[in-house]
Amino acid sequence: MNKPLNFPPKFQEQLIEISSRFHNSDHQAEATTTSLKVAKYFQRNHRDVLRALRELECSADFSGRNFALTEYIDTQGKPRPMYEMTKNGFVFLIMSFTGKQAAMFKESYIAAFDEMSDFIKSQNLTLISEFNKAVLQYERASDAASEAGRNLVLFGRKIKPHAAEKMAELERQLQPLLFDEEDK
Repeated sequence: MNKPLNFPPKFQEQLIEISSRFHNSDHQAEATTTSLKVAKYFQRNHRDVLRALRELECSADFSGRNFALTEYIDTQGKPRPMYEMTKNGFVFLIMSFTGKQAAMFKESYIAAFDEMSDFIKSQNLTLISEFNKAVLQYERASDAASEAGRNLVLFGRKIKPHAAEKMAELERQLQPLLFDEEDK
């Protein structure tokens, strides 16, 4: 199984924050990041990250769910544009980046995906194996019940009447002998 590459220990501290969002009147906490943090971590100019975000070729629906244009106050006290993004938005953006850190992220993402895929396959194989065992057990029990039913029918139609007839015949033959021995 592929082992995921490890990001530097401060990866989460540098990029990820937990924010609260309200969606359909449900309060949900989710991991988010900002275009500023992405620029800093991947050593890019913030304006280049903003351009990359504007040029992403994703649907309006995806964009609306995963990117939010907002502002921050720069060191000169001026408001500047910034994007907040979800994990999915972040991954979508990073997949368009080049460079060593972006490549490391992509490899780790692929390795994690492979690991997840292997886990799902192993779970599916376990479920399939258990299902096959249950089917086999059912079929064996069904076969045994069918055999018992056939034997019961055979007993009721042939063996029992024949045995009862034979016992009655033998009993008739024994009756005179029993009375003869009592008379002696």
